[in-house]
Amino acid sequence: MSQDIEKQINQVNQKLRSVFEEQDRNQSAIQAQEQAEADFYECRSRNRLLFDRILGTWHGDREMSQFFMNTYQDAQHIERKVTFELENKKETLLKERRDLNDLENALSYQQQQLTREVNA
Repeated sequence: MSQDIEKQINQVNQKLRSVFEEQDRNQSAIQAQEQAEADFYECRSRNRLLFDRILGTWHGDREMSQFFMNTYQDAQHIERKVTFELENKKETLLKERRDLNDLENALSYQQQQLTREVNA
């Protein structure tokens, strides 16, 4: 009987190791995602400053001003799309982290229960 329980403990320990490895991968992905977001927001800020300067410079030429305004609106549309994609990716990674933490807790509890059975 105790060999059976020890085998179950070993299986739970292996599952825990796999969860820990997946948590490490997930944390690395979250950090990479946060860096990508920071880079994007910096780029977006520079883009807006650039367009402000361009629009301020070309306000006298109606045709060029309209061209740059249309280009700026296109850029804003792309920014919104990228922002949405970044937010979705981050939410997916955070949900994965929560799920992995829940799995770790469940496996740890199972491990404790099996250890108590062995010691009983």
